[in-house]
Amino acid sequence: MNALTDTSVLQHQLDQGCGYYADLSFQADELRVMRSHVATCWLNTIQQYVPSNNVDIFLENGIERYHELSHLLDHGAVWSKVARILPQRSVDFIRTTSLIKKLEDVYGPFIISDEENIGSEEIYWRLVRPGAQNDIGPLHADSWYWQLGHGVTPPNMKRIKVWVALFCEPSLNGLRVVPYSQKREWKYHSEHRDGFSKPRIDEDESQLDIHLVPTKPGDTIVFHDNLLHGGALNAGQYTRVSLEFTMFVHS
Repeated sequence: MNALTDTSVLQHQLDQGCGYYADLSFQADELRVMRSHVATCWLNTIQQYVPSNNVDIFLENGIERYHELSHLLDHGAVWSKVARILPQRSVDFIRTTSLIKKLEDVYGPFIISDEENIGSEEIYWRLVRPGAQNDIGPLHADSWYWQLGHGVTPPNMKRIKVWVALFCEPSLNGLRVVPYSQKREWKYHSEHRDGFSKPRIDEDESQLDIHLVPTKPGDTIVFHDNLLHGGALNAGQYTRVSLEFTMFVHS
């Protein structure tokens, strides 16, 4: 794709358009490697919580069928955000991918945020089991988290979110968005969840124009920091696995 065209279309979509851009993706070989990186991180964490004979069962089933075995551990306690942050070698690989090169064509060199103060760029993944309401949060804008003190934005920079589908079933799970919602203010309050102060929307979701963005594995959604969005309830047969990070780009 032409860099100038990418710049005009992507930035227009985020600022003046619907608030998101969904025409980027990992290449097939990159997707395979990224799936392997996440599956390794997933299994390494599981090894800390289940007997060794059960680890082999998780390995044999694979991350897509994690939900079939998730009763063998305390899902909510095990999968904190920190437990889902990729190691540096995985971040280093992602930095070499065509996706990053396309984003740099648009925004120039960028920083990836470190919201949990781990001392390096923070890219993390999510698990959403079929029918598991607790695996998804309420609609929100990422800017609300920053307003509540989750991280610090460097001077003269703005935030842009990147979400990548690794394992998904098109039209059955993925990311929900409210198109054009980045253009206005929405009401929310702060509440204590999962050990942190987190935002809770004060709008009637039934009155919002919510869309499930159609994605297949490897597809990427880039979206505005103020866009209302949230994970969709998984209506598929397999565990949905996604990847995300926040870019700091020059404003």
